[in-house]
Amino acid sequence: MLLPKLPTTISDYIFTDLREGIINGTLKPNQTLREEEISLRFGSSRGPIRESLRLLLQTGLVVHQPRKGFKVRDYTPMQIRQIYTLRANLEGLVIMELENKELGSLIKTLKESNKRMETSFKKNNIVDYFQENIFFHQQIIDFANNDILKKTIALVNEVSLPVRYQLMHHSLPSRRSLTYHEQIVNFIEQNNLLDARIFTEKHVLENIEKASLVYS
Repeated sequence: MLLPKLPTTISDYIFTDLREGIINGTLKPNQTLREEEISLRFGSSRGPIRESLRLLLQTGLVVHQPRKGFKVRDYTPMQIRQIYTLRANLEGLVIMELENKELGSLIKTLKESNKRMETSFKKNNIVDYFQENIFFHQQIIDFANNDILKKTIALVNEVSLPVRYQLMHHSLPSRRSLTYHEQIVNFIEQNNLLDARIFTEKHVLENIEKASLVYS
């Protein structure tokens, strides 16, 4: 789920599988990730398992405590507020990076994404709906072509994914995210980037309380 490349090594494969489990909630917040259990599950030696856990630690999806090992990250209400506030600010900055760019191809891509999201909504397919939601925002980030901003928001987005997935899971069959996306595209098409920024930030920030309730 949501990994841009296919795994090429055993550690990549284990990382990909564990990452998906953390995002979709199969692996629960605060759940201990024991090397012995992972080894039995994947039939792997300890080396690739430790490497995959180190990679997950770098993403922020797991935490490590001396003598206690690795656990799936849990989120306090304060941490959720911090993550969503930072995401809103960064995604707002991304919108403003579109200024003075030819936006025709981006608008076409975003409208196509909204159509696929609509299809997923009608089928009540949370996985595809969620993936398309991530894709929509990533297209704007990529098009903005600000490397520092892109790397910064990638770190924030990664650690936010489990919260966002659970929120969307509890929100369906709501069309709210798709409605926001459609309005954002309308503003971008009108070259009204200020309102597109305001709407993007609102789209992110309005979910803070709902996300906190999901993890309460």
